[in-house]
Amino acid sequence: MEELSPPPPRSPASEGRWADLPGDIAISVASRLQEADVCALGGCSRSWRRACDADCVWEALFRRRWPFAATAAAAEGSSGGQVGKEGRTRLIMSCSFIPILISPFNSLLDWHISAIDRGWKSLYINHHRKTAAAISDVAEFVENSLRNGSLEAEYYLKAIATLASMRDVGFIDVQFFLLSRNQSAIINLIGLHYSIASLNIPPHEVHKALQARKVEERKVCVSLYKLGRWFYGFRLPDESESHEISLSELTMLEGAVILAILKRGAVHEVFRLQVFRENGKRDMPLCIAMIHF
Repeated sequence: MEELSPPPPRSPASEGRWADLPGDIAISVASRLQEADVCALGGCSRSWRRACDADCVWEALFRRRWPFAATAAAAEGSSGGQVGKEGRTRLIMSCSFIPILISPFNSLLDWHISAIDRGWKSLYINHHRKTAAAISDVAEFVENSLRNGSLEAEYYLKAIATLASMRDVGFIDVQFFLLSRNQSAIINLIGLHYSIASLNIPPHEVHKALQARKVEERKVCVSLYKLGRWFYGFRLPDESESHEISLSELTMLEGAVILAILKRGAVHEVFRLQVFRENGKRDMPLCIAMIHF
């Protein structure tokens, strides 16, 4: 009987490679990814970089993250949907000198800056920088408003109102810049509060974002002081209550009460918001916020 010989080994080319995918399929794969994943995939090979640099991929990302700005940018473009050269130049020049706020995502974007196309991807990078600078100004305002470790209520609420007044500052921006571990817990709290109260993001989605950014265990202490009432000519003692709660718990049922207190405020009441280190040591607070209403 004739002995069967093993089949010859397949060549690498016959096995097929991801790099050999047709361009339209590679672009379709890239179009289903988030920003950071698109950047990471584009660094795998030249063919993937071409797919991940495709204008349609970044146009979709831009429109999803900044719908109002995308509409304005598209209005500058040609009938083919490309961003117009004049509008592109204006946006790039207006943002080119704005420093990037430190975040993990920026490091993934750096290698894209020298890419050959200057369409939606270039607009995305520069608008990311512009948004980073604007939100960085809010964070700096909060830090600079601290006086002897205390922040007046008007400044806390003004920070949230300023974010709400910015067009297109959405939940993705909050996750990049406000829920970062590089920020203090009070900035994390402002991002959480803004997401739920102004963006109407479901609390469970905010909870997922806190977990992804690894800040869910950070704790805040909200102390409420009520001035004593007058009773038959006598002033009763001041009342106080304190709630120490994690950012994660603020997205749950018990946290809704705390957020409601912070949101509504009250005349003749003083709210004291104290943010401690993650280990909960009260003798070394990151910052203390004295919130007066």
